[in-house]
Amino acid sequence: MEKVIFKRAALSAAVVAALVAPGMALAAQDMMSPEYGKSYEAFADDAKLSGGLFYFQRERDRKNDEGKYQSNLSHSTAQLALNFNSGYAWDMVGLDLGGYGAYDLAVDQTNGANEENEFSFWGSSWGTSDGLPENGVSLTNAALKFKFGDSVTAKGGYTQLYVPGIIGVNWSYQPGTYRGGQIEGNFGGLYLTYAIADEYKAPWFKETQSFSRSKSKPWVSAYSPLEDQYNIDYIHGIAARYTFENGTAVTGSFGQSKDYMDSYHFKLAHKFDVLGGLSTSYQFYGSETSDFVATAGDAGTTYDGLAWQQALTAAWNYAQYGFRLEGLWTKAEGDEGNYLPRLTRGYGNSQGANEIWWDSRSDWNANNEKALFFGVTRSLDDLVGAPGWSVGVSGAYGWDIEDGYGKKHASGEDTEWAANFDVSYTVQDGKLKGTLFKLHYTDYNNDLPTSWAYPNVFASEQDVKLFMIMPFTIM
Repeated sequence: MEKVIFKRAALSAAVVAALVAPGMALAAQDMMSPEYGKSYEAFADDAKLSGGLFYFQRERDRKNDEGKYQSNLSHSTAQLALNFNSGYAWDMVGLDLGGYGAYDLAVDQTNGANEENEFSFWGSSWGTSDGLPENGVSLTNAALKFKFGDSVTAKGGYTQLYVPGIIGVNWSYQPGTYRGGQIEGNFGGLYLTYAIADEYKAPWFKETQSFSRSKSKPWVSAYSPLEDQYNIDYIHGIAARYTFENGTAVTGSFGQSKDYMDSYHFKLAHKFDVLGGLSTSYQFYGSETSDFVATAGDAGTTYDGLAWQQALTAAWNYAQYGFRLEGLWTKAEGDEGNYLPRLTRGYGNSQGANEIWWDSRSDWNANNEKALFFGVTRSLDDLVGAPGWSVGVSGAYGWDIEDGYGKKHASGEDTEWAANFDVSYTVQDGKLKGTLFKLHYTDYNNDLPTSWAYPNVFASEQDVKLFMIMPFTIM
């Protein structure tokens, strides 16, 4: 255990040293100049204190094994967030601080699923739980940030990391938080970045936790996912993107969780000057894992060979309408049976940066599954006589689902589909300008006789979500 603690402390120290040392050297060279004494004032003069008030209400019913719908999630939750973002003292170093509080206004505590409502807290950290949702506060940001000239920035501490296609954060209304650092550079059309972290917390946890090769739940398993046998010392990722003058952008990324998973990402995007602006992309996400020996059932090979997801996307606008058409194809052979959009196994233990999200309940990522999504939104400004209103309808359909060993369920059922409806309003002026109200409904269906008949494919659901987001700026 002392060795593990030393490794993590050394990693954190290395990140901070790598980010801070160059800035200290530059400051030392310049500290005798006449401008030096005043330039620190930008730290306060350019600072911003902002936040938001949030409300989320959800009623989700899931079909049980008898074919009847019963409550799966039922809660209403409020959040208050505050964020301080300083300017750069000496045009070089600054500070970001942020946090939030969450409180369940109403929750059905007789149903254990409400512990995972993702907007209040599911225990203090990943892998720990007392079986009930919790109120409380949590830190999202406590990081130093740096500028090195006009092209390079860096940050380190408790912060959000983003490596295209590889490392991202979970969101409720608030972002997840890594203990780590990142450096980014913009050189004309070329963007480069590298990030590394040794701990993470999703926004429904209060404290960061180490990474794990396990996804077992300690309240149903004899083995904790936090045991040393599952430990991953760190995750890291690197990416490059080049944007050509004609708007074509090419992105390549590589990520790794130490001694466990290697992940790859490629994206080709282009915007055509047709149909009011047609944005298109091809995206590839791939991962392969190493065998590992452990005493619990999570030992073995997560994937058999290279697992991947490929996506084609198109989005365009016409008058008051917006359109999206997207397709997915997944291959995830092996024990997992579905493609993980992250470098670790357990949900909320880390997060990837997969751009495909249809807000249609399923992840549409089962082995061999093909899936399509189509959505239309319409601004109602011309119909209601006031700006800010919009509606949307969308649907998704997936087929050819298999488990990780190429087998279909005994019932022969291998499809899933969902229909969605959205209505939203954004306040356009006054003291509440920018406040968003949104209602989302999903009717998700499959004909499987039991939940989880395939990995990560649950039973049919009806889901109603009501959002309210009220941003504000104090200074």
